[in-house]
Amino acid sequence: MNVALLPLILISVLFLAIPFVLLIVLQVYLSKMEKDWPGLVLPILSGSFSILFTLLLLLAALRGSMIITVIFGIILINTPAVVYTLIYFNVHKKQVPKNEIDKMTIQDLG
Repeated sequence: MNVALLPLILISVLFLAIPFVLLIVLQVYLSKMEKDWPGLVLPILSGSFSILFTLLLLLAALRGSMIITVIFGIILINTPAVVYTLIYFNVHKKQVPKNEIDKMTIQDLG
């Protein structure tokens, strides 16, 4: 590996990681909202994109024998959808009991 390419590789990884981290922060913020649907926007968009891309990969696989590439591509493309869905269920699950306790406290005060 050429040493001159190392800074270019690090900058490329940084520019790929920043949007992913920002989308995770956005997903946590949307999942903390009271309503259910804002937290489901990113998983649905990411899931629909992954389904479309998976179909394209499978069509490309019909042309040749790239089964390992297709499997790796499917796993790689579905990873953000799985991550966003797990974030939604973990964060939103913690918000629901908090809302129930707030409602009980308001009823006790009344």
